Amino acid sequence: MGGSRDEVVAALARAARGGGGDGEACAGRFTEWTMIDGDLVCRYVWHNLPDPTGGTARYTLPGTEILRRVGDGDRFETVGEFRNGDDADAMTARWHAAGGDAAVAAGPELRGIIGWAPEPLPGAAPREEIERAFGDFASRLAEAAAGGEWAPVAAVFTDEVRVRDHVSGFVEGRHALSAWIQDGVKRSPFKRYDVRLRIVDGNRVSTVLRAEGPTGGLDVNLVLHYAREGRWSYVEVVYNPQEVRRLGT
Repeated sequence: MGGSRDEVVAALARAARGGGGDGEACAGRFTEWTMIDGDLVCRYVWHNLPDPTGGTARYTLPGTEILRRVGDGDRFETVGEFRNGDDADAMTARWHAAGGDAAVAAGPELRGIIGWAPEPLPGAAPREEIERAFGDFASRLAEAAAGGEWAPVAAVFTDEVRVRDHVSGFVEGRHALSAWIQDGVKRSPFKRYDVRLRIVDGNRVSTVLRAEGPTGGLDVNLVLHYAREGRWSYVEVVYNPQEVRRLGT
């Protein structure tokens, strides 16, 4: 199932032409990149609103979506959509305050923010190597969540690693990564992380983790860039903090 990459790309294009929308008639969508792995698709999507004044003010929000192709046709089911709901609400409020009208659609010229994230290394490493490195990362993550020792997780990232967390922001360097992990552990109610799925395309990996805590759980999307020799040079964490609050933690 899934077909060749070209077949899936063509099916995605036909599905987009067929409409269906995403429930946001006033928001334009710009897809920065698309990953395809068998019948699974991960897309990085910017949700854009036009400047109501005709100027250059940005009203934009990034997020990811994971789809699964159903059969060999043009139908895709949504596995998960990931974005910061607080930022979405704040952006929409600012847009309305500036005179935004829901009847006005964003134009095709609206794209993402240049330099928001680095590109993966060119020249994909062998898939088997990436799979082994990801398995090692997932094992370390599970052991750290269970035992409380997070240094082994930081050790699989490069010295120059870049981290983009859609809630807490951007940090750079393994020292900053270690501090970011420790701060996140202190704030997080979750004590277990299970891999639901992973998508490998070139040197980029997208994985959905199920984060579980005392009162329930939620799905988190991690995007990783493989840097060879079992290490990772970039990680992006996409989730909705509103879902964390709904768990009552």
